[in-house]
Amino acid sequence: MINPLQDADNSSLSESDGIHCVFHHLAAPKAHAYRTILRLFVSAKERFEIAVRPGDIQSLASEVEGNPEELATEEGVAVCLEALREWGNLVATRDVVSARTIEEYLHPKYLYQLTQAGEQAERALASFEENLARPGELSALALREIAEALDELLRLLEKSEPDDSKTTRAMEDLASRFDTLVARAQMFMGNLQRELDRPGGDESAFLALKEELLKYLERFVRELISSTYRIRHSLERFSAEQVVLLLNACVKRELAEVLAVTEALRARTLRRWQERWDGLRGWFIGRADYPSQSERLRQRAVESIPALLDRVRRMHDQRANRADRSTDFLALARWFAAVPDEVTMHRLWRAAFALNPARHLRVNATTLQAWAALDDGVRPTWEDAPPYTIAISQWTRGSSNRLGKSPAIFDRTAAREALRARASEEARALREARLNLAARTPCVLADLPELDTPGFEVLLDAIGEAFAHMGPHDVRGEATTADGGVTVAIELPAQRQEMARIITREGLLFGPNLRLTLRLTDEIHAL
Repeated sequence: MINPLQDADNSSLSESDGIHCVFHHLAAPKAHAYRTILRLFVSAKERFEIAVRPGDIQSLASEVEGNPEELATEEGVAVCLEALREWGNLVATRDVVSARTIEEYLHPKYLYQLTQAGEQAERALASFEENLARPGELSALALREIAEALDELLRLLEKSEPDDSKTTRAMEDLASRFDTLVARAQMFMGNLQRELDRPGGDESAFLALKEELLKYLERFVRELISSTYRIRHSLERFSAEQVVLLLNACVKRELAEVLAVTEALRARTLRRWQERWDGLRGWFIGRADYPSQSERLRQRAVESIPALLDRVRRMHDQRANRADRSTDFLALARWFAAVPDEVTMHRLWRAAFALNPARHLRVNATTLQAWAALDDGVRPTWEDAPPYTIAISQWTRGSSNRLGKSPAIFDRTAAREALRARASEEARALREARLNLAARTPCVLADLPELDTPGFEVLLDAIGEAFAHMGPHDVRGEATTADGGVTVAIELPAQRQEMARIITREGLLFGPNLRLTLRLTDEIHAL
């Protein structure tokens, strides 16, 4: 079915090549004039002026800074407008209203307006320029907003009759925040990696930004760990029925204003929303053999911190000693340019890179026989000694052919299952230890009973994380463990000499009688 609201001229642009003609003006000789005209049409449409006359374009263009020479006359404007009409950016209609004489009526001028394809092209170019100018970022705020949107969706879906309007708005906001987070994070990490790989650059600007960049990465990594745990826990609470209900509501809202809804369109829309939901789950929930994208982002961010420090170290080394690899290669190139002949070039090459055959490293029976045939009184240099002949397979694969049966392929399924069961048992023991310790807090360390090995490890890890976030004069510290599962708060005793004695299966632990508060992260969010 043909949509009656579609532009009449767009019916001829059904093919992809025809639709893409709206971008031809970008590579045309008068590209600046074409861009100026199309921006004026966009501005006019924002003022609800649908159609524009060539004279109005000339008048408006004269007020634009850096107005192209092609738009100085009405004839030049008309030529540009006609070219844009042929490419499909504009559509022209007869301007019979402004005709005042018979001659003007018989030779009318035209009114021009943006076509649907031309308007979409302008929106695409505006989005391209905006996103290109905006730098990438690691948004901790977007992570918190994603977690809050998921919690809001869960609250809405827990009702007996969920509000479809509120549910779809929350889902659309969630998808928007997620797309922004992913796009900005990819752009930021790409720019950061290019900056680290670039040999030159503005050293003073990089050194001035170094401290802020390191704090930025550390702050985002902490927020990513905490938010990822919260988001993963929220995603796992969605049942299959709730997901189906949510996606169907989104499809219904998106197609509510479509004139003719077909089953194919409904299926494509549902598949697109399903892919968004699967992408969100895959970004925060990984598998045993495939880590999540958030975990990969955390690893990349953590790896960038020592890379930044290494870049700073190299800069300081270059300032202290200007001899570096690029300088060495430039000096070697000058030496090659100054040598008189090829023989000297080869000698210089061997001296610079030491690419000589290592014939003296290994011998075989043939080599031993050749040595035995030499005169005892003659001791040749290693360069003139009999070479060690190797097989072709050693040149190509680094190893010689082995005779006999090929080794069997080991089945490691049982080993992997054993490792998976062991990891599950360790996670269960850690969870129980955290639950038992959290149930006894807040308390001072002296009030804790005897601790088993998992409980002792949880206690040391929690206290260590809290102490790492305390300053030299702080009496209280708060932190979240590396996996984001526990939040801990400690407070030094009023009397610094007050000590605690903790009995564990590993032995006795003596230390300050800290006041400890331990809470599981999912319990905090449930409150």
